[in-house]
Amino acid sequence: MELEQYLKEKYSPTATGNYEYLINRFKSLVYAPEKASYQDVMSYLASLREAGKHPKTIRNHLFAIKIYYRYLVAEGVRADHPCQFLFLADKINRAVDVQSLYSMPQMEKFLESYNPNLKNEPTREREKVVISLLIYQALTVLEISQLNVQDLNLEKGTIRVNGNVKNNGRTLDLKPTQIMLLHNYLNETREQLLKQNQTESEALLIRNSGTRILPHGISRTINCNRKPTEKMKPLKIRQSVIAHLLKSGNDLRIVQVFAGHKRAAATEEYKQTGLEELKAAIDKLHPLQ
Repeated sequence: MELEQYLKEKYSPTATGNYEYLINRFKSLVYAPEKASYQDVMSYLASLREAGKHPKTIRNHLFAIKIYYRYLVAEGVRADHPCQFLFLADKINRAVDVQSLYSMPQMEKFLESYNPNLKNEPTREREKVVISLLIYQALTVLEISQLNVQDLNLEKGTIRVNGNVKNNGRTLDLKPTQIMLLHNYLNETREQLLKQNQTESEALLIRNSGTRILPHGISRTINCNRKPTEKMKPLKIRQSVIAHLLKSGNDLRIVQVFAGHKRAAATEEYKQTGLEELKAAIDKLHPLQ
């Protein structure tokens, strides 16, 4: 059985794509991956830490690697699983640093200035759609990758976001500029990509290969050809939008529904007290900063 088939039988389409991507990355960077040892796996994880990867990202990589070796054992390629009982102790800081978030003008400029200078010009429209969903609806990369065409209602100007393990489902309003952007993407860019790949897909956002976009690739594509100082992280964009809504005086419960948080406490983490605002202003204006 091929690895792709093995993954499809055990995981959802989105998860399958993510795991396949992480496994292929591991295989491309580790010498003789089928024969890799516990130490080889540890060295690979160490390289991710050195590259500044988030602890949660590193855990996702390890989980995918474990799946890969379970597959090899099941297929009889190797008799042992080198990292079956490996668990990482990296501490994940879940606190939201509201002082370092992006401002709305910053994020809107990020959308307006998107110009990847790629040979495949049609993909520019797709990436602008993705950035707009991050900035105006504060969607997670997973939610964006799971969107289907039927979730979009351009006549009503809404988009339905399906729930998952972490977030509740919800229906959100689209900005007027997004409606035209999405209309053009659906009828031009998306149709062109499907036609050139001779494929069909229910996914709203598809890659150049005609398949559903993957969460892991979103950060890379929206920051394509940008200077390091101009790059933005999808998660931080979401956090910035939520914090901005609370700071603007919106009711906590309304913001909770908008963000899809299952607990009100998760939304409250984005609230900034007067003392925190004062500290942020001092840090910004202090001559030694």
